[in-house]
Amino acid sequence: MSPGGRGTRTGKVHEKLIQQALLENYPGAFKEQVVVGNDLFGNKYKADFVLNDEIIISAKWQQTHGTAEQKIVYEIITLVKILKENPKYKKAYIIISGTGYTKKAKDFYLNQKHVEYIKEGNLIEIISFEDFVKRSNLKLL
Repeated sequence: MSPGGRGTRTGKVHEKLIQQALLENYPGAFKEQVVVGNDLFGNKYKADFVLNDEIIISAKWQQTHGTAEQKIVYEIITLVKILKENPKYKKAYIIISGTGYTKKAKDFYLNQKHVEYIKEGNLIEIISFEDFVKRSNLKLL
């Protein structure tokens, strides 16, 4: 899928749903598309959302089977790097949704197995969209 193609458009729907939960439960407390640091290769990294100026939220939609589920590992490492380099940010969430994740990959991520393999991976929590909405409704982000 080329950049800006269907995958990007469907991911935008996912972001809009996250935005709606934040608007409802954290009005005025979040920003969108914020440059928070640099990725592993030194390119500017734009967070989908930043909550309370300290929590980075990354939205990852996977509609069809493919390599996006493998790219989550890169996302985790990039976010760990950003959190270590900028103490302003305390935590990051990666919100995964969509039917394109394999069961094994989804279970691995949602059970926080990345923590066993990535140093300081505990700074990054991977949650489902449903869990995100629940936590948002309860003001537990």
